[in-house]
Amino acid sequence: MILRPNDISGPVKESADVCIIGSGCGGGASAKILSEAGKKVIVLEEGGNFTHNDFDMTEQTAYTNLYQQRAGQATDDLSVTVLQGKCVGGSSTVNWTTSLRTPEFVLDAWKKNFGVKDLSADDLEPYFDRIEKYLNVHIEPEENHNPNNRIILNGAKKLGYHARATGRNTNGCVKSGACGLGCPFDAKLSVDVTYIPDAVKAGALIFPNFRADKIEVSENRKHVRGTILDQTTRTPRYEFDIEAPIVIVAASAIHSPVLLLKSGIANSSGHVGKHLTFHLTSAVVGIFDEVIYPAGGIPQSAMCDEFLNKNGDGGGFWIEAVPVYPALAALSLPGFGEEHHAMMKKFINIGASIVLVKEIDSEGEVAVNSYGRPSISYSTGIKDRAYMKEGVNTAAKIHFAAGAKKVMTLHTTPTIFSSPSEIERQLENAQWGANEITMFSAHPLGTCRMGEDVRKSVVNSRCESHDVPGLFVIDGSVTPTSLGVNPQITILAIAEKNAERIAEHYR
Repeated sequence: MILRPNDISGPVKESADVCIIGSGCGGGASAKILSEAGKKVIVLEEGGNFTHNDFDMTEQTAYTNLYQQRAGQATDDLSVTVLQGKCVGGSSTVNWTTSLRTPEFVLDAWKKNFGVKDLSADDLEPYFDRIEKYLNVHIEPEENHNPNNRIILNGAKKLGYHARATGRNTNGCVKSGACGLGCPFDAKLSVDVTYIPDAVKAGALIFPNFRADKIEVSENRKHVRGTILDQTTRTPRYEFDIEAPIVIVAASAIHSPVLLLKSGIANSSGHVGKHLTFHLTSAVVGIFDEVIYPAGGIPQSAMCDEFLNKNGDGGGFWIEAVPVYPALAALSLPGFGEEHHAMMKKFINIGASIVLVKEIDSEGEVAVNSYGRPSISYSTGIKDRAYMKEGVNTAAKIHFAAGAKKVMTLHTTPTIFSSPSEIERQLENAQWGANEITMFSAHPLGTCRMGEDVRKSVVNSRCESHDVPGLFVIDGSVTPTSLGVNPQITILAIAEKNAERIAEHYR
């Protein structure tokens, strides 16, 4: 059952075998596995429950209902905008469907450097395979790539770079371009239309608009206490108390550490909130003679991964297409006044690609501010900054090779190229510090990282707290390093595998 706002008329006090905080990839997959194993499961979700009937394909509705801080969440210095879902289904409800397996070199590094057990490529193969079948992950045929994705495929091919179509978790996609706004056709097989309904069928209780504020631990019982919010106004209505011997924190790499820090638990190592990675992202924009219309068609179906771990150092970058919705474009494109107006008038001729860096020497931290909310900081390392420069350079070349007449970056000081010969010089003279180029992240990871050394990690390889038996963290925060791929398949595989262990071990 999914609780509706009208079902609540006062404070809520419940008990369960398992209380899961968060309903995204980690929480949703765990809920399905554990409910089907016969556990009484309660899932708490801070955001609301919205369905295809609520998705009107407008940015105003989507950012208001489906995103953390109305898509305005950012680091404290505002240098990186951190896009995350806040609704039943979490970020899977608003992501762009890219479904990729964890690279083997990443899993090998986890084992070698952090002692992570049972998460090799061979260990995860059956889970990857099962998840891909469950979510109908498939490669789009050639004719389905929209012009924005073709910039990558065609431009990279001309330059001799490796580019390929990516897996997508859809069924019956109508190519509306609305993936980031909530799919009004239920064609995107996100957690809210797959794992959550199956968990409900197996008996799970889903409580939307329930914000967990604190976890209290007493012997073998735990209490999750918090606030029930009005779905429309987001104002507090009542309080709740959920008692369970097993608690799974699955609130994301931003909000899971905040909850643990506010609760004063699971931090004997001092690493809760540390080691934040972003897949630090910026964009390159091309102006074409032909119509690209970057808000339409399948938003993300291709990538160039030529430069991922190319130097064997575990770092590098990759390039993907990005859907450009008008409001987001207006906020991101450089220029002011008439200059900005002229740019927006060319909206249908814009093509955009994002450069995502797999960090090796950049790191951030999530702390708790004076209002009890996330305080996010991030520092870019020398090596990763160099990879960002190289990535922007490469993406600009790809756009010219695909036919762009002009190419620009998102630097605060306009950086515009009229030919490929201008790229090197202008990027060398450009400024790359905080707030000197627009940066994003949709993949915060790593703030409750797993490992077998209790001094250097928060949870073990089974995602169980080193400090508190029966307390688990299962979401993107447990990754020991940056991934180098869009994270949803990784998180789902870790969740399914460890939820099975919980079902087996905690009888």
